[in-house]
Amino acid sequence: MEQQYFEICIGDGPEEGCNDIWMCIRGVRAPSIQEAEQFLAADIAQFGGHVLGVYPIDRRTAESCYDFSCETQWPVFGL
Repeated sequence: MEQQYFEICIGDGPEEGCNDIWMCIRGVRAPSIQEAEQFLAADIAQFGGHVLGVYPIDRRTAESCYDFSCETQWPVFGL
């Protein structure tokens, strides 16, 4: 299965703001907000807030914005 990349916005408000945390995940399909909440439960517990948005991102952009040094160890959403 081809893997895709997604940016996830985690924050406190109903809308995105300047104190939000952005993460990159990989998956075989796009998660819904609820699925992303479950997939990132440990991160949300650590940082607080909830998932505000899930956005597709191409690999090139993801590699330029996020640390890929341990990508082979990342969990894959949808497997």
